[in-house]
Amino acid sequence: MGLRINFILIFLLYLGMSTGSLMAQKTKSGSEFYEQIRELDFERRESLISQELLSGNFPEFLLDWKKITTIQKDALGKPRVLNLFVSPDYLTVGNEEDYFIVPIGPLTAQKVANTFNASLPTPKVTDIIYRHAELKLEPFNYIPRKNRNETVDIFYDHSRVIQAQITAAGFLPGTFVAGTKKDIVISHKLRDTIRTRHVNIYGWHNLNGEPIQPLYNGHINTYVDYSHGARLISDRVLIDGKEFNYRDILKDKKLFKLLSYDKEPLVKTTYSH
Repeated sequence: MGLRINFILIFLLYLGMSTGSLMAQKTKSGSEFYEQIRELDFERRESLISQELLSGNFPEFLLDWKKITTIQKDALGKPRVLNLFVSPDYLTVGNEEDYFIVPIGPLTAQKVANTFNASLPTPKVTDIIYRHAELKLEPFNYIPRKNRNETVDIFYDHSRVIQAQITAAGFLPGTFVAGTKKDIVISHKLRDTIRTRHVNIYGWHNLNGEPIQPLYNGHINTYVDYSHGARLISDRVLIDGKEFNYRDILKDKKLFKLLSYDKEPLVKTTYSH
């Protein structure tokens, strides 16, 4: 009987420790996470970023979807009322008091998006987001020096600069912000037969509304620098009040133009293999 009680106590203690470990993991601050990944290679770093985000270790505001209402024309030229629901900022690890806006590769970004019933923007959606953002910030860039812009130290420094810009503008974390990063986007270039494992980037708008970065797929999908960001777009989209799936719209020969600058519907709408 005594052995059975001891076993139960040990088991309950184990459960408590496991729960405590999970809570500690979920509440790991942005600065703590920075210290954890700053010396890691790409593969290990991406694995830990994925682990943190999928465990829910991000500020609550990240999934506080911001509704955008805009009128766009479909492929037949018919104006349609479009409602998008977008994350107010780029993927972030930590909490509202201490967070790290973390650049990641497209495969990790896609994995996170899939988990939260979301997708990545197209260049057109990135432009729509910029026009509707509550706060537009001037892009902050670093002079390229060898590969320093690909280091976690610069990633974290850039995150702190953005947070300082938000504060200086009189806004709080979770404000619907744009102009701070180049978006990882989806486009027809995902079907490039030569660049088959590359990332599409676009955006980083100047205050005049012009993007610094045109659509580009010259980087291999394991390349990440401080300027890359992944913003989630809910897969739930309303067109004239009727609900559609974001990816289905992009494949539809009449509706795709509502979300895309491409000449044809997208065949591939994710980075997933």
